[in-house]
Amino acid sequence: MTNSNFNIVSQKITLDLVRDVQVSDAVSDGAGGYVRSVKFFGEPVTESAPALVFEVLLSSDTKSDLDITTPELSF
Repeated sequence: MTNSNFNIVSQKITLDLVRDVQVSDAVSDGAGGYVRSVKFFGEPVTESAPALVFEVLLSSDTKSDLDITTPELSF
């Protein structure tokens, strides 16, 4: 990722105790591009839904750039 303020070549983040991962569909961002969300959930704070721990928003001018392939699925 490059902009006028910084240049990140590579970054790795470790999340422990992940209980659920949710990936949204790639949708229009309303400005001519596309966006997809990847959310990581951990233990619930209460007895309700798991707590959101980390969210990554992926964006591109081309929808196919946001395709995700896993060993078993492609979505």
